[in-house]
Amino acid sequence: GTDGLPPDDAVNVDLSMVGNPHHGVTLQIRRWDGRIQSAQTYYCKGDSQRLQEFVRSLHGTLLSVGLFVPFPLAWKAIIEFMETDGELPKSIEWIEGRDLPASVFPDP
Repeated sequence: GTDGLPPDDAVNVDLSMVGNPHHGVTLQIRRWDGRIQSAQTYYCKGDSQRLQEFVRSLHGTLLSVGLFVPFPLAWKAIIEFMETDGELPKSIEWIEGRDLPASVFPDP
């Protein structure tokens, strides 16, 4: 119901994904609510024991292995995201970015 508003005032939801042939897919959902000027970022929750292990994306970005899920689970969540008009999929577990230690996102 906010699609007629300027982007900074609307509610916008973005889904980002990065695949890795050995670890699966990492998903990130960022929701910006312009009505209250607030952003929330969620990451799919993989193996929390591996949060301090990293792989590089093709762009050179370090990504936490602990935030990857298997391809079939990621695909199910992507379909659910699209079918529910950008709601946080319930088919996989999520963790809010602010609940993750800063070390999970090292400087490039």
